[in-house]
Amino acid sequence: MKIIIAFLFLSIPGLTFGQTGKCYKGTINHKIKVTFYLEGLNEGTNADPVIGSYQYDKGNGYILLNGHKNNDGDISLIELSSANFTGTFLGTFKKNKITGRWISANQKEDYPFELTEVVADDRQLSDFKNAILNKASEFRNY
Repeated sequence: MKIIIAFLFLSIPGLTFGQTGKCYKGTINHKIKVTFYLEGLNEGTNADPVIGSYQYDKGNGYILLNGHKNNDGDISLIELSSANFTGTFLGTFKKNKITGRWISANQKEDYPFELTEVVADDRQLSDFKNAILNKASEFRNY
């Protein structure tokens, strides 16, 4: 498991600065406000990874995301708030929206989510990119 996590996150720095990300705002379970930063939704082929991070609007920390988008716009993002995954976002990407379901790792919780692309300032983009790198570095130590 440590080898897989290390391999996964060793590749993140190159991906992070080689792609252009976008910010999305929305809700989980229609009431929990969140902001996402995702890279790789429009670049390359649909086999390329999608990486990012998100945070609760009333929270301080960031949660790492790693996944893929297929040719139909279906997206799967694994949520990593620790070295173990804590949930999965399964949804559909259409134009400037992502909608779907968040499912906890133990599958006991399942909530709808909806995100809409927003314009982010340079500070926000920098904070999200740094969060990805910091979380990747933190997880390498496990």
